Amino acid sequence: MYEKDIVAYLLRECGGLHPFHISRIVALLDMKYLEEKGKKLTEVDYQKTPYGFYSNKIPEILNELPVEKVEEEGYKYLKLKDDANLKIELPKEIEEKINELLDEICELSDEELNKRIIQSKYYQML
Repeated sequence: MYEKDIVAYLLRECGGLHPFHISRIVALLDMKYLEEKGKKLTEVDYQKTPYGFYSNKIPEILNELPVEKVEEEGYKYLKLKDDANLKIELPKEIEEKINELLDEICELSDEELNKRIIQSKYYQML
């Protein structure tokens, strides 16, 4: 499916992200598709708890991408390498959904972002 392209697109559009944020954005995207289309967009696995979740798939995807670790002012994140010649192939509809989602969540704290997911009625369907 589109998991690798989605993660690469997020890294490119955001200039870099922490894996926590990548996993939350992908989960929100899956929940949006559950709401609108009745099924997840990705095949990402989610191990859920009442307090949050994790996915083994996101680290695997990140290992396949040309990323580098960056630390600025105590904040660690991953970004695509400057010389990465990466072709991202996503349908326009998916790019638009990602961009809408990024606009919605850009001001949320980590706690608010996590809470938005675990309090959703779609959380248990992930």
